[in-house]
Amino acid sequence: MKNTETIGEITPMKSYPGYVVCMSLNAEVISVWNIRKSKYIGQAVQLERGLVESTSTVLVRDMKLYILSDKSSATSTETPRPIFQTLVMYDLLKKKFSKKLTGLYIIPSPKHEYRILPGDLLLGLSEYRDHLVIWNLNTGSIKERIRPTYKDKLSLNVFTSYLKDNLYKELLAQKKKERDTKGSGAFLTPWEKRSETKTAHKRRLDKEVKQEIEILQQFSNEKSNPIDQYLLSGDEKIIVCSYFAHHLAVFSLETESHIQTIEDRTSMLFLHIAALTYSGSYLALSNYNDMEKVSYVTLWDLQTGKVKKRLKNEPNVCCIAITGNADRIVFGVMEANRLKVWDPFRKGHKTIPGYENLHFRTNSTVHLTDRGSKAIVLAGDVSIWDLDSGTVLSIFTPDSVIQNMTLALESNLILLGMSNNPVLIVLKLTSKNKLELTSTGGNMFGEESSSEEDDNSYEDYGLPQS
Repeated sequence: MKNTETIGEITPMKSYPGYVVCMSLNAEVISVWNIRKSKYIGQAVQLERGLVESTSTVLVRDMKLYILSDKSSATSTETPRPIFQTLVMYDLLKKKFSKKLTGLYIIPSPKHEYRILPGDLLLGLSEYRDHLVIWNLNTGSIKERIRPTYKDKLSLNVFTSYLKDNLYKELLAQKKKERDTKGSGAFLTPWEKRSETKTAHKRRLDKEVKQEIEILQQFSNEKSNPIDQYLLSGDEKIIVCSYFAHHLAVFSLETESHIQTIEDRTSMLFLHIAALTYSGSYLALSNYNDMEKVSYVTLWDLQTGKVKKRLKNEPNVCCIAITGNADRIVFGVMEANRLKVWDPFRKGHKTIPGYENLHFRTNSTVHLTDRGSKAIVLAGDVSIWDLDSGTVLSIFTPDSVIQNMTLALESNLILLGMSNNPVLIVLKLTSKNKLELTSTGGNMFGEESSSEEDDNSYEDYGLPQS
């Protein structure tokens, strides 16, 4: 098989959890796999080839493929920019195209920045990446634009006028109040303070107030930065956006509005190493304090916009995971090659040493299962960790590179795409008990069924406990 046919993306079906859709690196091959039945391990129940062009973007949700194509330059704007003008929907179950819309105006973005939402809605970014856009894929029109609304964001003229009339006086009074403690004049010796003239004292205070005003203006200007990255909660109701700045914006998809802003003047807040709880109530992320020169792992309460808990001196964090109620946060540490377990609502945390061939890198991932008692780590190998006992239970070391890993069926199955194999690899965490499934519509692609077959017999493909 050509390398281009290896699995580059694995998407579990939300409404039909017994199936997953796999896509090759160039979307040339799109396949559907039954992960409930051991009989179909190693073979797809449906295979599609040649549905899309190399310039198209293909998105998946359940049984539908959403194909954005016909990329061309928009002529209705002063500066021509590329747009997707055509959307085609393909029904994997019926094996036919179900809809085609033309004349669209969908902004091209990297594929991972699109999300298909319930009701045939497409979430993406605007032309200038300054706000979120929701397209209705049934009509092709824009349903909603979700823009940030910052209460403290002021234009330069208004901001300067406001400072002259109010903020300057407030800052000056604050500096005078702090001059004998930690604020203005804290860097002076006692002799310099005693010998400082009133004129020199006023000049120094004016200079410090001016510097404070410039800092506030910089923070205000950051509110106009483009969106760097966003996270969508598991229940698809909360979005958190970063902006190359000292703040994050939180949006609600239910109300389609900006609901919270979290800020940290001492740290740039990025989402590259971050995890959001399923409901979007809490956010765990790694950040670096520029003033203290210290790295933190911080738990934010997104409902209040405040820091809930913070773990100090945690550099080289490369991946992070959080439980649904934020009572446990687990993260991998590069160089030390260790897994750390932090229960933020309890005292203390612990470090679990890695095994000899464990290599945490920037592309490593960690997932929590069994209510946070176990972790599944992809760091070259796939490993299973018992977090309560602090041990590594089992390790799966393939003879080729693992391109991607996805969990399915309530994290009971590990799905792997390999670099030299177009076949979906299925690993089961344990060999006890059958999986409890809630999926509807069994054997939807005409698979044969047998009452004698153990539909959950994955022992030969599983991870033996060590």
